[in-house]
Amino acid sequence: MTNKEALQAQTEYSNDNLLEKLLLDRGVTTGGTYTAANAKDIDLAAASLYFTLSTHPEFKEGSFATKYNGVQLIAMAKMILKKYDMDEAVVNGAAIW
Repeated sequence: MTNKEALQAQTEYSNDNLLEKLLLDRGVTTGGTYTAANAKDIDLAAASLYFTLSTHPEFKEGSFATKYNGVQLIAMAKMILKKYDMDEAVVNGAAIW
């Protein structure tokens, strides 16, 4: 199984370009063989995917519709971050404009 296939199996999402970008952003080769050593990076890529999908609007085309539950996706991403004792990014300070 490749790293991309591992991420896809965990998230059941199939946009190849987005999956590859998220893995490359974490420094993981998409076509590399998945190993347990990559598990944290795959999990964190999944968290990034969940955060990304939580901002997607509902998509309708004819009778086909796709809608993501943003609240649930954010909760899932936060659970992954908590698993690795990480917090989501927080902005501190005053606006510069």
